[in-house]
Amino acid sequence: MRRRRISKVKNKRAFRLKLKKHTVYSIAQILFFSASILIVLSFWRRGTILIQINEWLFALFSWTTLLLPFIFLSFGLLLTKLKTPLSQPNVVIGGILFFVSMATISQAGVMGQVFWVSFRDLLTPAGAYTVLVGLILIGFVIIFNTSLSHLGLFVVKVLTIIRSFIVGDTRLSKKDYVRNFEMVKKPVAKQRSFLGISFGRKDEAPKNVQVSLPARPAPNPIPKEMKVVPWTLPDPSILSSIEGGKTDTGDVGKNANIIEKTLESFGISAQIEEVNPGPAVTQYSLKVAIGTKLSKITALERDLALALAAPTGTIRIEAPIPGRDLVGIELPNKSLETVSFKEMMMSPEMTSAKSKLTVALGLDVSGRAIVANLVKMPHILIAGQTGSGKSVCINTFLASLLFRTTPYEVKLILVDPKRVELTNFSGVPHLLAPVIVDSRQVIQILGYLKKEMDTRLKTFEQVGVRNLEAYNEMGGMQLIPHIVLVIDELAEIMLSTQISSVEVEESIMRIAQLSRATGIHMVLATQRPSVDVITGLIKANIPCRIAFAVASQIDSRVILDSPGAEKLLGRGDMLFLPPDQAKPLRIQGAFVPDGDIKKIIEYVKSQGVEAVNDPSVFVDTTPAGLGEGSHGGGGGPLLEQAIRVSAGYERMSISLLQRKMHLGYNKAADMIEQLELVGALALSDGNSKGRQVLIGGDPDSFITTLSK
Repeated sequence: MRRRRISKVKNKRAFRLKLKKHTVYSIAQILFFSASILIVLSFWRRGTILIQINEWLFALFSWTTLLLPFIFLSFGLLLTKLKTPLSQPNVVIGGILFFVSMATISQAGVMGQVFWVSFRDLLTPAGAYTVLVGLILIGFVIIFNTSLSHLGLFVVKVLTIIRSFIVGDTRLSKKDYVRNFEMVKKPVAKQRSFLGISFGRKDEAPKNVQVSLPARPAPNPIPKEMKVVPWTLPDPSILSSIEGGKTDTGDVGKNANIIEKTLESFGISAQIEEVNPGPAVTQYSLKVAIGTKLSKITALERDLALALAAPTGTIRIEAPIPGRDLVGIELPNKSLETVSFKEMMMSPEMTSAKSKLTVALGLDVSGRAIVANLVKMPHILIAGQTGSGKSVCINTFLASLLFRTTPYEVKLILVDPKRVELTNFSGVPHLLAPVIVDSRQVIQILGYLKKEMDTRLKTFEQVGVRNLEAYNEMGGMQLIPHIVLVIDELAEIMLSTQISSVEVEESIMRIAQLSRATGIHMVLATQRPSVDVITGLIKANIPCRIAFAVASQIDSRVILDSPGAEKLLGRGDMLFLPPDQAKPLRIQGAFVPDGDIKKIIEYVKSQGVEAVNDPSVFVDTTPAGLGEGSHGGGGGPLLEQAIRVSAGYERMSISLLQRKMHLGYNKAADMIEQLELVGALALSDGNSKGRQVLIGGDPDSFITTLSK
């Protein structure tokens, strides 16, 4: 008998209901969602139970019962991992505060009357109204997570819209509204002309104040009456709305359980904290137990991809997420969402940006708009294989600049060796020179930028300012625009046999080092991220980079110094590495249709400002003695570089010059003949080791003598 009793006790103790934490959360979610739906159904007053529920609720809360479904819905969403506007804690807390305050101040139902009597007895009616109105405003501010001033502007805007519907709107319509950038037509003292374009300033320098400045070169004469055409910035309404369909994230809850179970099977305790569905990927934020090595999680990348049945066969693990104690697992969506350029231009991040040189990039994994400031970059490298979205990104950059700047604020230099990507921008008033399609002219462009950079630095030194913004803010000075150089295919230039890659590299390096303060910016793009195109010197001076989909991990390391770009999906999926961050940010790039590009170009051309091309851009500043040789195409800076290279050897041959200057055979042979003509090399004596060098140990003195 005793044994039987013991066995019965054991059986009773053995029956325990053990539920996991996420199971309890799921039950609570279902209860909250069901309550919200039942309250809504009770408003129709059908069914005995629903009618009874409706009568109880209206007896307790009166008309404020209408707010209960939203509160229960937000409670249920708060327990989920989805990141939606209604699932934020501030919405739940602010909603409860607003609900209770409104029920009290309106004495709605039994609850409102009881609370009102308590407030009235404690604070008097006037004090009760004051406190309750304050609580209602606090609830609104918490719900929308905003300031009181923004809330007031929103209320005013809503009232204005209501008034326009009732009374009739007498203001201009959105299409008729334009933002004018008007330049003042007044003579300005001590102005500096740039590219033959003059810009007036409204404020003049004080007459009675004497400022002693170092002597500086006299500026070009300015006409008394400067004719500057007023400029109207484009409105986003001219852009088309893209209907690309919504992204398909799959079963988010199922994927979260698979991730937790897969990691648990490998001995890793982890829990999904939140899920961020993005346009291209869905990020599952993982909270790991203390003491877990991140290397154990990253090593399971392929196992997780197998368990999740990733559409592309790969996933990306971000360990950790910058600024958070979470690990991000990025799973590609079954279908990608197209990010509209129009939505980017109308986003708060873009409209609130103070810098004129702010460009749109796209949406991150949580759907937040990401923009970048060219002034802070101030240069950027872009790399990605064919079809990955590199050219679309460049078009987005240019479209953003045309939308936010005038020809008096920004000048563009476009280099398009492929002849099909940027030639559509021909004739735009922002251009400093026609679209360049000949790689041989790049040396002249870089030389012009170096000369302009030195001129601006000397001017800033004489005036006593540190950068272009400070110079343009001074009264009595001629406005100087920013210059943006865009090279769509850097590999075509670096690997060309017609110009020296060493000279291109040195010019890019010098501009990148010194041009931050002068307002000169470079956007360099290539579809071949190899070490002979993106060299170590270029990477060291341009920390801001964008990587699209590449073929291998080696290419990813060349552009980003880290793997990850080889796992991108293409079609605008990118990794953006800002200059002030150590880890890249994943973004789905904005898409600009060809039709919108044509609309923007036609709009800026219709402003009546003609493109003023500066002839000095293509002027070769090399001394006469170092000009074109008899064979053409090989003189100038290239000949000067060949003299310096030859000075370090006793004999110089075609093959040696090829290796040192990265030239083709024909170009190197032509250069050897030119070195012979200027007296740098002796005549050929039949020696297979090359020709004797006659320069001596000092190439600078030889170049100076040759120039004279």
